[in-house]
Amino acid sequence: MENFSFNFFGAVGSQANSDPVAYTSSTEEGVTAEEVPQQQGLKVKDEPSIVTLDNEVALLKGVVTSEQAAAALAEPELQASDLVPRKYEGGFKLWEGAVDLCNFLIQQHQLTPQLLQEQTPRTSLRGKKVLELGCGHGLPGILCQLAGATVHYQDFNKQVITSLTIPNVRANLARLEQGVCREGARYFAGDWEAVGHMMAMHGLGGYYDIILTAETIYSRESQARLLSCIKQVLQPPHGVVYVAAKSFYFGVGGSTASFTDLVKADGILECTQVWKVEDGQSNKREILKLNFPEAITPYFL
Repeated sequence: MENFSFNFFGAVGSQANSDPVAYTSSTEEGVTAEEVPQQQGLKVKDEPSIVTLDNEVALLKGVVTSEQAAAALAEPELQASDLVPRKYEGGFKLWEGAVDLCNFLIQQHQLTPQLLQEQTPRTSLRGKKVLELGCGHGLPGILCQLAGATVHYQDFNKQVITSLTIPNVRANLARLEQGVCREGARYFAGDWEAVGHMMAMHGLGGYYDIILTAETIYSRESQARLLSCIKQVLQPPHGVVYVAAKSFYFGVGGSTASFTDLVKADGILECTQVWKVEDGQSNKREILKLNFPEAITPYFL
């Protein structure tokens, strides 16, 4: 199986720009966010590798080495670390929580390779509006896009979006049979609080039916920013969020328990565990579901 690396410095040539207007925003603290036009996605040098999931579903992904990531972000620290707080949030690495989230979605929505190839996918994800926060490779979002959802992708680093997420989306959509189409994607880069503010200001507040995120609650500080964004863009009263994470993040302070406590203390959403992996060979992992309380439903009828 071949890995592939990305040409960080050669942008893809494109036809006329069909993207929506790209927005930028910033918070009072000067933290910025922006929409990234898909034409800024970069070319790949080699064939992608394959990630095999449940039900024989397979997705393509790229590989960016630590050296390439450090060069792309001009951050030498990345050669020795998967995380540089507020500079790089681990987007170039495929985390096991993202694979867990894909397998959860496959099981929940009964996805098969055959369904994902249909012109009009007969899946319960078709027509849903999905956002993947902290997307990195974007595999959970790509799975939803293949299943007929409209998907938007967000990562802290624009370089992750242009050199990994967009090429991965393209590679997987290119595997569809001739004449089979899917909804276009949109891409956003920046801090969660700034991204949430920007989306709310430009028609995406309370917009998404489903929000997906994996390995993003590794610290208490990141949890608060993530929850702030979620509350701005999740659609009431039936929108849901799936958070895939390790039960404990040793050395950085985050845990599923601390995030659950944060959500409960905030009081807007409910939080329950819907999936777990405890195989004795790796860290215990979970998927948490966030949703609005049923009591608010009558106010939206």
